[in-house]
Amino acid sequence: MEKVIKLNTQNRSLKRLAKLADEKGQGSDLKPHFITDETGVWFQAVGHDKDGTPFLKPLVRVCDAFKVIGRGQSADEREYRILEYRRNGRGAMKQVAFAMENVGRNDGLSLLRSMGISIKEKHKSELWDYIQWGGDSTEWEIVSRGGWTDKSCTAYVLPSGEVIGNPDKNIIYTGDTSKRESFEVSGSLKDWQEHVARYLAGNSRPLLALGTVFAAPFLGILRDENGGFHFYGSSSIGKSLLGMAAMSAMGEPAGLKVQWKGTSLGFDNEAAANNDGIVFLDEIGEAEQKTVKDVGYSVFNGVSKLQGAKQGGNRTRITWRILAISTGEFDAAHYLKQDGLEWNAGQAVRLPAIPADAGKGYGVFDTLHGFGTSAELALHLGTASKRFYGAAWRQYLTELAQRMNSEPEKLIGRIHALQAEFAAMLPPKLDSQPARAAKRFTLAAAALELAGEWGITGFAKGTGFAGVHACFQAWYERDGKSNREEAQIIKNAKDFLQVHGRGERFTRLIQSSYDVMPATGRNHAGFRIETAGNDAMPRFYINDSVFEQEICNGFDTKFVCDVLKNCGWLLREANNRQKFKLPPKMCDALRLPNSTRMYCLHGFAPPEKDEKAD
Repeated sequence: MEKVIKLNTQNRSLKRLAKLADEKGQGSDLKPHFITDETGVWFQAVGHDKDGTPFLKPLVRVCDAFKVIGRGQSADEREYRILEYRRNGRGAMKQVAFAMENVGRNDGLSLLRSMGISIKEKHKSELWDYIQWGGDSTEWEIVSRGGWTDKSCTAYVLPSGEVIGNPDKNIIYTGDTSKRESFEVSGSLKDWQEHVARYLAGNSRPLLALGTVFAAPFLGILRDENGGFHFYGSSSIGKSLLGMAAMSAMGEPAGLKVQWKGTSLGFDNEAAANNDGIVFLDEIGEAEQKTVKDVGYSVFNGVSKLQGAKQGGNRTRITWRILAISTGEFDAAHYLKQDGLEWNAGQAVRLPAIPADAGKGYGVFDTLHGFGTSAELALHLGTASKRFYGAAWRQYLTELAQRMNSEPEKLIGRIHALQAEFAAMLPPKLDSQPARAAKRFTLAAAALELAGEWGITGFAKGTGFAGVHACFQAWYERDGKSNREEAQIIKNAKDFLQVHGRGERFTRLIQSSYDVMPATGRNHAGFRIETAGNDAMPRFYINDSVFEQEICNGFDTKFVCDVLKNCGWLLREANNRQKFKLPPKMCDALRLPNSTRMYCLHGFAPPEKDEKAD
């Protein structure tokens, strides 16, 4: 006996469904199936009459319209279905990655309803069946961070979810999209060049910030390390403005700005979303010192903190490549020191501190481009950056992706050539740490010149080099002439002797007679030997524990000894042992074994370069 499905055929959508249902009902091989159209997701089950003959049951509406258009697996091996829908059936088509772990759970229902998809309560099981087994099985790539999608660097995911380039397969982004609107475009590339970029030319600090923006995608291409630049100076000179002007190349600058006042986890999420991109961290003074230190480790080390998973074990750690533009009234070391924390040499190398004042009397500007005052130029740039943004970044990424797809070796060779050209402008034979910091400057300089060659900035050849070089010189004069770790070791020793060298922690002896002066109190640090002559420097024999804990202060003892020896301050014997043997008369006076050795510093500070300790 033939069963007939009765539908209200006055509705055109239902007429179409009736036709589809009739087509599905032809033949004896009947199967339950789903039908999707703009009216919703429909399910048609198969029944059997009393004779065992199969028939199609009436269509039932499961939920509002959406389609399963693919499936994929994330880097941490979580399975997803790709859903396509219109919110409440209207507007632009959207796509979302639906985690299979949410099938059958209230979390899954909540997500679908938040997308505007209404669900028939009694047909939830059919809904889950459709998501699991229905629709298209096309493979998609699931990415939870922005930036280049793979090592080929031919497709780039913006934190808005938009993909620039030509990926091998469909890509969907599951990371933070809270700043989606900030990555929209306002105005044309020509507008941005005319109203923003032209006023950055000749201004070294804004040029370095802009170069940092354009250099960020190079990290994945060149396999370079994370880092950035910190611009410091008084609140009235325009530090935030130089960052805002540079960020306008990427998107709406106010929306892209991140306050240093945040949590470590928040910064990790921000870094992952902006992978192969830039973060603009404004006003370091508003952050807690511990946050600054944590960010200095996690963000610039490129890996999230270890966290446990609900199912046991640990979550897959998120990694990223990132450059940063940071601002504050002082450098990071200054803020950490207020709370007794250290900004170590490795962190300082990754985030070189640049004086924001260009030294020309115009705050962050070197030239005013015809404006009467720096305030007028700042007002113009602030206004223009809010009107024209985003076009330069998209055009730049498009060029990078296309060239990495068609001629990657040629592109990488050009970047290296520009880096070498700029490096030739720097002092030769830099120490290891200044050399690492210098690589950050060469990256920014090369990116600026490349963006100029491609017509992105409108800058003449050499404009980027000149601006970045001026910033390098300002940094080099302050921090780059010596190895920062070595300088910190010498400072630790000087600070220790300035505080305790004349105090009660050292027992004072006269070299001529080794008469023992008043004994030390608590926390005995060693002995101070007074030598003949009013200008003669004392020698400090320092206890092992005091030297290794208070002077080394976390540095390797051998390394500290080498540094202090090389600057002529630490005395060693001919066999180059780290500790110096006490004179026999001194041992007798102190009733110490004649074989006693201690760390020995000659004077309160290292000798001048043309002097050496005896």
